[in-house]
Amino acid sequence: MDKKEQRIEPNEQCVDQQGLLLQLSNVEKALADLKARWPYHSVQPRMVAEREDLEEERERLMNLAKNWNRI
Repeated sequence: MDKKEQRIEPNEQCVDQQGLLLQLSNVEKALADLKARWPYHSVQPRMVAEREDLEEERERLMNLAKNWNRI
């Protein structure tokens, strides 16, 4: 399964807090995996784009988690 297929679409809503935390954990694992494969030189543009996507998704999920605690 491709890493992109595992990610959550931005307009997809989490059903519960536990699901939200699981999604956040999955994004963080994917980001750590990507950083472990990051070359010292000649980074491919697709890797840069994937990192940006993962970081944006992590930020979105963290904001949802913060807002969940306010409810």
